[in-house]
Amino acid sequence: MESWEHVLWSSSPAFPRSLLPVSTEYILTDFRIVVRRRGRILQELALDDVAGVRLTQGWWDRIVGNTTVVIDSRRHSAAVALHGIRQGPQLSVILDLLSVVNPLAPDVTRLSHPRIGLLIAATLAFALTFGVIAVARHNSLAPITYADDDPIAPHGRRRSASDIASFMEKEVMPFARRVLAPIEGGSANVTCETCHGRDALGRKWQMPGVRALPEPELRLAGMERVGFWIEPQIRNAVYGYLAEEDKQPTAGYMRAVVMPGMAKLMHRPAYDFTKSYGYNRAQAAVGCYHCHLVEAP
Repeated sequence: MESWEHVLWSSSPAFPRSLLPVSTEYILTDFRIVVRRRGRILQELALDDVAGVRLTQGWWDRIVGNTTVVIDSRRHSAAVALHGIRQGPQLSVILDLLSVVNPLAPDVTRLSHPRIGLLIAATLAFALTFGVIAVARHNSLAPITYADDDPIAPHGRRRSASDIASFMEKEVMPFARRVLAPIEGGSANVTCETCHGRDALGRKWQMPGVRALPEPELRLAGMERVGFWIEPQIRNAVYGYLAEEDKQPTAGYMRAVVMPGMAKLMHRPAYDFTKSYGYNRAQAAVGCYHCHLVEAP
């Protein structure tokens, strides 16, 4: 990827394609979609050239829960196909938004608009399997490593509530008042609730705390009601890069100033958008979704 590109999402085909000896990687940046194999680019399509996004499923895909995301081009007859995607409908919505294609158009594939009867029928099966899937996914991630000087959890052992509160008052609040003042209309408007949310006390100051989606289309698509299955890389892309046009300067300021500054205070790395979610999680990296929730209030 070019140095000026921001990687929003990357993935390899899921099982059973993951068993193939040929290593394929799909990459979505803020400029293009890339299909890469063994480090060599096989296909690429600029976001400005996206004519539409379709989802398809073969019989095996239906069994394992995968989809194929087919991205049509305005200039080329050959479409870019991303096979074996776990979060196909999510990725489709993100691509629609990035390419300014209407994700709620009547001709959008029915995979993005499931039938009510099938949805009700699938609820029980989903409820039974979700716990197993969540545990398996969590166990597949590398453990989080906290630095010795981590102000919240040195060596992975969380400090007392009073120690954490003292750190927040002495170190975090002066920084927050300074960097959030341009956004909140002055340092006097920056309080603990600015980051932790209005119901922070009732939730014992747990993060993330800011319940706000940057795109109204995501609310209309119901994504705030299914936040538990939104892939963390896509969630980070939503908050980091899919803000409404009039909020792009704020989103850029948060990425360039607030997020790395907070990471420095926490003695942790800032989220590296060129790396996978698993890598960033293992490094305890500070990302957009540490403060922002997908779910609406």
